Amino acid sequence: MRRKNSKNLPPGSLGFPFIGHSLSFMHAMRTNDIEQWLQEQSRKYGPVSKLSLLAPFRKICGERNLTELTGDDHKSVRGAVVSFLKPEMLNQYFGKIDEELRNHLEMLWHGAQKVTVMPVMKTLTFNIMSSLLFGIEQEERRNDLVKLILRMMNALSSLPINLPFTQLNRSLKASAKIRTLIKDLINERRAVLEQRMVNPNKDLINCLLGMGKDPSIRMSDEEIVDNVIGVMITGHDTSSVLITFLVKLLGTDRSIYEKIVQEHEEIAKTKTLEDLLTWDDLAKMKYTWSVAMETLRMNPPLLGSFRKVLKEFEYEGYTTPKGRQVIWATNMTHMDERLFPDPSKFDPLRFEKQGPIPPYCFAAFGGGARIISGLALDRGSSITRTIPSQECRFQFSVTGC
Repeated sequence: MRRKNSKNLPPGSLGFPFIGHSLSFMHAMRTNDIEQWLQEQSRKYGPVSKLSLLAPFRKICGERNLTELTGDDHKSVRGAVVSFLKPEMLNQYFGKIDEELRNHLEMLWHGAQKVTVMPVMKTLTFNIMSSLLFGIEQEERRNDLVKLILRMMNALSSLPINLPFTQLNRSLKASAKIRTLIKDLINERRAVLEQRMVNPNKDLINCLLGMGKDPSIRMSDEEIVDNVIGVMITGHDTSSVLITFLVKLLGTDRSIYEKIVQEHEEIAKTKTLEDLLTWDDLAKMKYTWSVAMETLRMNPPLLGSFRKVLKEFEYEGYTTPKGRQVIWATNMTHMDERLFPDPSKFDPLRFEKQGPIPPYCFAAFGGGARIISGLALDRGSSITRTIPSQECRFQFSVTGC
């Protein structure tokens, strides 16, 4: 047996004192060079290495969000959040998404000669989240909330140092205002629910409050706040990034555009212009979702995820001690030719031709018990299939790339 002080730890440097590699990591995030940064780390030290980073996620989202919980606590809170996406509930959300999308296109796309896609898609995904998570329909209230959310999310690409002049300090102030707003919404919803004046499944807050009678999945107000913020952060950029790449693809690859149009025209033949999409309609969009899956593989919206090691383990001959944090890199896994032959080639039918992908190898939304609670995945599925069904009425050309 090895002695405790002679464990074979992963190779690598811990960088500067206290801040480690955080400066270069954050710079790579802001300049969209994170893939090259990770490749350089792998080139120097191999596929498993050590480094030192400061991460602000817990400070922003709170300690009771799903990414921080473990064991029975994680299972209980996850069960509550996932219950919002029971199959019988999904159908009502697609109509909302379709309606938000039609309004969005009418206001920002129709008649426009040029559209900057990423900002307007962030607006669209935020409006959808306002409806599904908060039940906020008023434009003025949405505008106030989105300003706070954007200010809060700026901390995710900055050093987690809380001083009066730092980005983290400004983000924490925005987070406190958001938490107050959500608590006010919780109190409003609770009062209305007690009078049975609203559908308990209308939005995520209503749904979580409505489960208070079941002690196995009952959540405190603080847990509801933490997890609504967590879902909001993980869902906002993931959906908008994916949709942006899909729209770009529709403008650059005519064959994919025509196949998606054909698939959606077949569905449109069974509906009137006023009919909203349903779960059954989305299930028929097989090629559209194959395109979305391959887009997620080549352009994963999540860099990866931090996890705390609860029990010492050995991997690839290296020991990772209990208490350390590990981060897995999605893009490095998705571009591994051992898992995805010819990984740089965009092939929408890859998943059909290859057969089942090994577990934890396609990780655009995480994996296992830690896969994003279904909300981002299912909303991503619905949005990315709904978007082309409406946008295929447009002709695209890409500029400024």
